[in-house]
Amino acid sequence: MEFILGFIYMVVIGAVLVSMAVLLLKGKKELYNRIYLGCQGLVAVWCMSQILLLLAETQTEVVAAYVIGNLGICFVGAFWYYFAVVYTGGKPQGIAKYVPIGLSALHYVFVLTNGWHHLYYTKFNEDEVCHGIFFYTNVLVTYALVLLGAATLYRNLSKEQDENGAKGLIIASVLIPVFLNAVQLSGMITASFDITPLGFGISIICVFMATLKYRFLDLNRELEITNEKLILSRERNRIAQEVHDTAGHTLTMIQSYMKLARIANEQAQTEQVSEYLEQARELTGKGIKELRESINRLRQEESYELVTQGVMQLANQVKEMTVEVTVKGEDSERYSHLSRIVYDCVRESITNSLKYASAKKLEIVLRFDDNSVEVVIADDGKGCSEITDNNGLRGIRERVEGNGGSVRFISGEGEGFLTRIHLNLHKK
Repeated sequence: MEFILGFIYMVVIGAVLVSMAVLLLKGKKELYNRIYLGCQGLVAVWCMSQILLLLAETQTEVVAAYVIGNLGICFVGAFWYYFAVVYTGGKPQGIAKYVPIGLSALHYVFVLTNGWHHLYYTKFNEDEVCHGIFFYTNVLVTYALVLLGAATLYRNLSKEQDENGAKGLIIASVLIPVFLNAVQLSGMITASFDITPLGFGISIICVFMATLKYRFLDLNRELEITNEKLILSRERNRIAQEVHDTAGHTLTMIQSYMKLARIANEQAQTEQVSEYLEQARELTGKGIKELRESINRLRQEESYELVTQGVMQLANQVKEMTVEVTVKGEDSERYSHLSRIVYDCVRESITNSLKYASAKKLEIVLRFDDNSVEVVIADDGKGCSEITDNNGLRGIRERVEGNGGSVRFISGEGEGFLTRIHLNLHKK
């Protein structure tokens, strides 16, 4: 029996190492893949410890095998849980993100110091090993983390993966090790080593099959959805937002120029009237062109080389109120992929200030850090007691959050309106 199980362990270790090699060579360089590789490595270490246990001839070798094996026993649940959360786009918040790894480390410390307190193994020698209270708490924590991770994956599988049978593989990847561990602890199978890591090894194989057949570990699976209704809906929403923003900004700016032209005319400032009318004409032509391109889906996303270029262009167009732009840090081409997002958000903020705020001054602060860009837009207008996400504000929020950033709107009656945008240099 032990010879057969030892052979199976070798097969499982080989399968785990092959899957690790494939992910290393062909997998995406994403955090979830690195965590999953760590999970596989822990299973391989756990399985290897059982082979060492088979070969052990002295008490020291037995202790070494258990110390190595418990590295996998204590940490595999935490790694599996973190993988599930990160893979499905989540991010543990606050102290909760430290609890799984903290509990794992605590139990491993009890393993290393067992000779002093005997709370993990109450009896430990070559012939007999008896489990203590902290062994069982570790089992419960591992069960809980594995089940939580599996539930997270199960809920977030795409419809296509569900129909193809990926959910069945994920359920099997959880139930098999749990079942084998229960069998081991109940004494139904007697062996000089733990059969539980076999279950986790089989789990790794199940998930690997899901990866190969259903592209389970492909984080960009949304890009491969062939549902035409979903694609068309997204495209319609994008075009509608572009039309709203372009038309809204263009008409608001034209209204502003007409207002200034009327005032200049009343004051007999002929040159100023001509200047404002010419600027309105140029802006009208540009707006018509952008609308036509949006509606015909021919518009290609415009990106300025520098974020500040687009913002300064917008600031220079405004004549009805003072616009001040402050740049902190150094703008460079490394931020250029964010220029369109910043441009659209600043444009919409200017439009809102001109239409609703009765503002005399608008301040724009661009802050460039090593890993992010922060944009603060504040006017001195009348503000509002309650902020409602209309088309404009909703468009800003969707753009920013869709690119892994965050946005906050702050206002109060008579206190102006402030928009704070944070964009990561690398989309998360």
